[in-house]
Amino acid sequence: MTKVQDLLQEGRFRQALALAQQEYEASGDDSACAYWIGVAYAKCNRMREAEPWLKRALAANPFDARAHAALAFVGKALGYGPARVTHYRRAIELAPNDPDLRANCAEALLEGGEIEAARRELRAGLMAAPGHTLCTLALARTLVAGGAMGEAIDLLERCAARSTERDVRWLLADCYLRAGRYREGFDAYEVRRQRSSRLAHVAEPKLSKPEWKGEPLAGRRLLVLHEQGLGDTIQSLRYAATLAAQGVKVSAVVVPALQRLLVAQPFLEKVYLTGEPIPRNSYDCWCLVMSLPRLLGEDGSGKFAKQSYLRAPPRDISFERAGSHLHVGLCWSGSAANPNDTLRSIPPERFAPLAEIAGVRLVSCQYGAEPSALPAFIRPPSRPIVDLADTAALIVQLDLLVSVDSAPAHLAAAMGREVWLLARWNGDWRWGDSGSTTHWYPAMRLLRQPGAGDWGSVIERAKIRLEERERPPGS
Repeated sequence: MTKVQDLLQEGRFRQALALAQQEYEASGDDSACAYWIGVAYAKCNRMREAEPWLKRALAANPFDARAHAALAFVGKALGYGPARVTHYRRAIELAPNDPDLRANCAEALLEGGEIEAARRELRAGLMAAPGHTLCTLALARTLVAGGAMGEAIDLLERCAARSTERDVRWLLADCYLRAGRYREGFDAYEVRRQRSSRLAHVAEPKLSKPEWKGEPLAGRRLLVLHEQGLGDTIQSLRYAATLAAQGVKVSAVVVPALQRLLVAQPFLEKVYLTGEPIPRNSYDCWCLVMSLPRLLGEDGSGKFAKQSYLRAPPRDISFERAGSHLHVGLCWSGSAANPNDTLRSIPPERFAPLAEIAGVRLVSCQYGAEPSALPAFIRPPSRPIVDLADTAALIVQLDLLVSVDSAPAHLAAAMGREVWLLARWNGDWRWGDSGSTTHWYPAMRLLRQPGAGDWGSVIERAKIRLEERERPPGS
């Protein structure tokens, strides 16, 4: 299987999968081939298909630490919290001196809120391999989760001084941003453009014009490029709107989910689709959208206007209104491509307590939700949502949006609409670690998980707030 391993190392995952399948068929049920098929499926982000192959490999050899570790990795995408820890601990029993296993086990424990247990694994990992990068990164994450942000930053700064690992600087950027140290954070965030063996990187665009580095634009036309998640682009477009208000002509290159929404924004001259040829005469320089905060000097002081900067396009989607009721939109899931999606998403049935409030009607704003699959207490829109233009058109008809950490939450807040974000424990840097407000959106309120996996108390707080909103004055 050396050739399969080489293809995986080169990032040629589909070719590795095809070759592993060929070798499996030729071998006649070789468990080693089953393992590599599972790994290749996982690298292709096809976790449900990876799982049975890895189980087959483990059934043939229960003492294969690699297969246990791979099943634990796949379990994250499939939402198997405790099972992940079990597999990692079994792998550690089989390979006790492997610090990578200790680090990965600690990450799984941390996702479940077991900070002290995670630290025990990391102490053992660092004892076996002092200065081990993955263990150091995981230790920094446990410090952040435990409220010791200063210690985490000190640890990562020391590690960055002696290491060229991109992952160290990536986590350091996250910590700076989480702590509100935006100048340092956005400077460090540029490391996302460097290749990494563990994390995806932002590829350099194939454009012939120069990159904008923050110098005066002096009449030059700027092309802004979508690069990561939909929420990232929505968040950073405030800076494009700022430039346009200063007289800069700004165009954008985005994915299909954003195109129709952004065509309706007056601060953008042109909106192109990713992969579409960009006329050379349509721009003079370009930048990645998440570089805009750094280039414009975001420092958290509030110098950038926080008013709404996105508007809904003409509406061709609606829902059945019910008189004077409070109409509350719901989003319960983000993109499945996000590695932390199972930690931030909620089954729609969990919102049932909100439906018990008299005078409240719940409306689905969830992309991809089939009306027939919705719980009876959630009303579907007049047709399926196909993009964020549809989402925006629904949001303007609502009184409130209640959402997990997903693009619609960014969108509603960027439109100046009231939104309650259900923030997972130890979640994204944008929301910090405490408080009910955020630097980024004045119309957003944060309802935080008090502990890992505790959505029940978050929904209960949302229910109490909705009841107070519906209660007549003086009652």
